[in-house]
Amino acid sequence: MSAPRFFVVERCAAGARIALSAGDAHHAFSVLRLRDGDEIVIVSAGTAWNATIAKDGKGRAHAIVAGARDERGGELPVEVTVLQALVKGTKFDDVVEKVVELGARRIVPVRCERSYAQAGEAKLARWRRIARAAAAQSRRRFLPTVDQPTSLSDAVQAVGGSLLVAYENAEAGTFDPAVERARQSPSIAIAVGPEGGFSSAEIDAARAAGAAFVSLGPSILRTETAAAAMLAALAATAGWW
Repeated sequence: MSAPRFFVVERCAAGARIALSAGDAHHAFSVLRLRDGDEIVIVSAGTAWNATIAKDGKGRAHAIVAGARDERGGELPVEVTVLQALVKGTKFDDVVEKVVELGARRIVPVRCERSYAQAGEAKLARWRRIARAAAAQSRRRFLPTVDQPTSLSDAVQAVGGSLLVAYENAEAGTFDPAVERARQSPSIAIAVGPEGGFSSAEIDAARAAGAAFVSLGPSILRTETAAAAMLAALAATAGWW
């Protein structure tokens, strides 16, 4: 069984004593039942470190850093952002978990004209907890971010690299050439609309931002399925897997 993994913001060095968050301390001692001296892995700024855990008299947890780990893999070679339309219920939870497992570095919840789901601070905090847990489980070396919800037009304007939009009216065979053009970009964003699809105004905004509209196959996927399917297809087509 591999050592539990925790993310920290502090820069690490051999011999350092790094405080873990209260949530991580609870997870370590109450859920995982770790004890003083047990081995853990901490991750900071893309580097994983071997460490042991220690508890102080107030129940706070610290990592005693031993040294850097020789870890390879765990991250896609290109930063991938997922622009995902908001969906009702807990479906967005599943989107966050799966795209983090598949290597997404950033998730942007998108308010669309045809999506009626709400996203307050409580939901955002939950999505960030889910992203953290999924990143630890899948041995990521970066903690993916979950942004504040925004409109599609604002989201696509903020994309710095290539943008691929899943579109039910895109012609068959559009995915592979779009990936080929995008794979050399320092970053790629993929966009998935709501259950009712993007509006014409949203399509125009994405087109104005230079998006490539791509088909995900002959069937119509649920919005909570499409992002994971698209990210997996992107990684396989680009040769990252």
